[in-house]
Amino acid sequence: MAKPGHLDKYAQLFHEKMSQTDPLLQAILVGHLIIETALDNILAVVFFHPEYVFREAKLSFVQKVHVVRAYGLRKDDNSMWNMILMVNTVRNELAHNLEGEKKDARLQKLRDLFVAETTDEMRRSLEKDGKPLEEMPNPVIAVLSCSLCTGFLSSYEEDVTSLRGILDAIDEGMNPDRDRVRPKTAAEAKAKPKRGGQPERAAD
Repeated sequence: MAKPGHLDKYAQLFHEKMSQTDPLLQAILVGHLIIETALDNILAVVFFHPEYVFREAKLSFVQKVHVVRAYGLRKDDNSMWNMILMVNTVRNELAHNLEGEKKDARLQKLRDLFVAETTDEMRRSLEKDGKPLEEMPNPVIAVLSCSLCTGFLSSYEEDVTSLRGILDAIDEGMNPDRDRVRPKTAAEAKAKPKRGGQPERAAD
């Protein structure tokens, strides 16, 4: 059991951190969660049986990014993937390092990636209050970066949903007498099967 002195030390640290509202951490954690939700939705559309991806493969965030990226017909080399991965890097740095020395460098890299993605029209709109993107607070850049990432993934999801519709139509034409494979949502694919509803796993 920890000595009272050490316990008090960590209790005090916990109290200090919980009493502070860190807008940067909140922006990154929430943004990261929404980006991962978008990735999950795409995976659920891409695969006919996504339950094996979510319940068996148990992909990490980075693995999800690369699987989704691999399915992109012409978006695989889009620079937005680098920003998505950098959001994950920043998230990990903030979540696992209370006083991370690399934090500033990671945040600067995220800012650079975001600035590189902005069009002239976007920059004019964002800088209408007079402050250039290069000087905006980190929490603002984090929110803008995550928003841009989710916008990109939303467009990607529309593309793969249309493609899935074409594949389903082809299947119906080729196999009119077979049951249709109904698309599942990510939530459905992640849900634990009811007892007796899951085929017995083959031996390794």
